[in-house]
Amino acid sequence: MGLSIRNLKKGLEIKINKCVALLGEEYTSLNYTIYFYDNREKLLKEQNNKPDMKAEQYTQILNGQTETAGVTIGEKGRIKIFLFLFGDINRDPNEIISLIGNLYHEIRHAWQNENKLFQNEEEISTIDGNLESYLKLPSEKDAYRFQEEQMQKHGERALEIFGFNLKFEYQLKPEIREAIYS
Repeated sequence: MGLSIRNLKKGLEIKINKCVALLGEEYTSLNYTIYFYDNREKLLKEQNNKPDMKAEQYTQILNGQTETAGVTIGEKGRIKIFLFLFGDINRDPNEIISLIGNLYHEIRHAWQNENKLFQNEEEISTIDGNLESYLKLPSEKDAYRFQEEQMQKHGERALEIFGFNLKFEYQLKPEIREAIYS
């Protein structure tokens, strides 16, 4: 079946699919659905009616000090991307880079799950107060390294897909790089 996308306007869905395709079949063939949330209300409605995450995860996403722009729920084959945490992805290339980097990070978690990697790893459901522990998790180190490698390889092409012709050097935030490469 492969990766599928839900809750996106058609134009944005086409661009996101093209960016995901850059990762190759190993990733596009993952049996996951990516859900996009363009506003907080959709996430609150889900939390109240059909929650599929722990209460503290919803709190982290909606009110956390540390932004959680994406979540992978391996046992349900879901990736959630919270568009409302990004700025103007139609006009701001930095927000596009941030979005696609985050998407690649979550797709790597899906790949880890399908390949049964990091199965016995401690689960951290809130990042606030646990950022250091979170960044030291082998699955996170792997996903952040993948994000950085893929964005260095495909970032300019991703921007082209969104209509920008810009050269840039992609790097994770210094505090993340320090934690994952130490």
